[in-house]
Amino acid sequence: MSLILFTLEGLLPPLFLPPGAKFGLSNVVTIVALYKLSEIDALIILSARIFLAGMFAGSPTVIFFSISGGILSLAAMILLRRTKKFSVVGISAAGGFFHNVGQIFAAIFFTNSRKIFLYLPILGTCGIFIGVLIGSLCALILRRECSFKNRLSR
Repeated sequence: MSLILFTLEGLLPPLFLPPGAKFGLSNVVTIVALYKLSEIDALIILSARIFLAGMFAGSPTVIFFSISGGILSLAAMILLRRTKKFSVVGISAAGGFFHNVGQIFAAIFFTNSRKIFLYLPILGTCGIFIGVLIGSLCALILRRECSFKNRLSR
């Protein structure tokens, strides 16, 4: 599902997002897996999607940027979830922000220019905003899943 959402997202026009920002629809699957499966399962889903999407895109650079953002994002979400102090929306917003932090560091590595760090306020703000949207969708999915299970058990 994650790879399908990633592929479908690639077909959407960028609309109002700045260069480098994406909606991250495939992250819905990762976040739901983090809540309904396990941290390892979420990591496997994330890694599989990144490597398969990178293979389809035909670029090791895409894999490097995606893994840099994805792993940092997932690590932040896991740590925040373990505190039990944040909602799925807050955790997703943090994940969106840290995904962009990871990608900025990847860009600095490739270009050897720290000036790219100046783009973080723009990408970070987008990551938080999109993270809130993705987190809201995940919260809805998780609520409906619980509601569905409760109806089945009656």
